[in-house]
Amino acid sequence: MKILLDAMGGDNAPEASIRGAVKAIKEIESEIILIGNEEIINKKVKEIYNKENISEISDRLKIHNASQTIEMEDIPTQAIKQKKDSSMVVGFNMLKKDEGDVFISAGNSGALLTRSNFISWKNKRC
Repeated sequence: MKILLDAMGGDNAPEASIRGAVKAIKEIESEIILIGNEEIINKKVKEIYNKENISEISDRLKIHNASQTIEMEDIPTQAIKQKKDSSMVVGFNMLKKDEGDVFISAGNSGALLTRSNFISWKNKRC
């Protein structure tokens, strides 16, 4: 299974997402792709684990760069339309293109619901 994780969504992001992914990868036989600003994620990985990038922790951990973030105070419909390179929109697009099996985000729930309603799904979970 390939898990797509919005690393920039939610409280304490991306640290909480990184720590969760590292913990999960030790317990499951899946690949986890953290979606978000690669520079910020790798800087946090260096700070927490003293590794240059997350793939040094496990070859099943990867980063897919996304330059924008949907903030909690963003208006969901506007954010989805205007922030095309946000970690949430990129994650949904990757899921739609079968680049992952599930997409997880702790980000703006209004934007999450809005985007999920605009995509036609084929046996996908979000």
